[in-house]
Amino acid sequence: MRIYPYSPLDVPMSKGAVVDLAIRTLDQKGRGNPFDPANYGEIVKPGELVDIVELSPLTLADRRIFNLLIANAWERIGEPIIHRISKTALKGTHQGNERVESSLLRLMGTIAIVTIRKAGKSYKRRVQLLGPSDESLEKDGFLQYRIPEELIEILRNSEVYARLKTQVMYCFESKYTLCLYEMIERRIGLEYKQTEEFTVEELRALLNVPEGKLERFADFNKYCLKAAKDEINKLCPFFVDFTPIKKGRKVERVALHWFPKTSTGKRDAQILIDQHSVVRRAKLRGESLEMPVLVDFGQPADER
Repeated sequence: MRIYPYSPLDVPMSKGAVVDLAIRTLDQKGRGNPFDPANYGEIVKPGELVDIVELSPLTLADRRIFNLLIANAWERIGEPIIHRISKTALKGTHQGNERVESSLLRLMGTIAIVTIRKAGKSYKRRVQLLGPSDESLEKDGFLQYRIPEELIEILRNSEVYARLKTQVMYCFESKYTLCLYEMIERRIGLEYKQTEEFTVEELRALLNVPEGKLERFADFNKYCLKAAKDEINKLCPFFVDFTPIKKGRKVERVALHWFPKTSTGKRDAQILIDQHSVVRRAKLRGESLEMPVLVDFGQPADER
């Protein structure tokens, strides 16, 4: 159950009126500046676009850019209109436009399987993530793009969402970490629930592990689950963990756990986020940060 920002008693009702207390995702507002890696920003992402299965797995840069396109279109994302954004806003921490162009092509060509509910029943819908786009040829020009109408229909009916902290999003080095982070932010507001079980196949699909890769559970655990968990536990205001559930000797299911950090843990995570990218990456990888010893060769040897 999601904690709503108001109580039913706070809603004024006339006699005989019927009030819909559901919180629509599209009514939520983003915060800060999501396009600046150095400053605080929040993106509202509909839950239906978090727990998706990509038929052609996207890269880390693709997923970041898609989140920024959502943020840019958010005020009118429920309308079938053309949205406009500066190409510079999509660069993030990169300098050139080449990565942006290749990401746009992959997003336009990606079909995602989205779980939706209609009349109390669950359905799978196959939908394109990004519609047609026009890109100006100037280096610092603009991009015009559309959200597919089938996707707009899903967003209009969404009542579940994640709040993505963009400072954190820009720090991740693995697409598996970003997928897992979005999954937790979608669930972190649930009361009385801090764990959820998935089959190994379901979890692989939600983390968008390419078919044919990390097929042994030992490899999937080491290079996907553990790597993503370690990044999240250092950078986020919550901890995550996985518990393999075996049937005989085979791991058939995995329990995902999440719980908030203490104020000290949250502060340490923010300190790491605020550090220079070189220092942060080294700490994320567990590398030594020994500083070189500077020797003044202008001094006599016995005075060094």
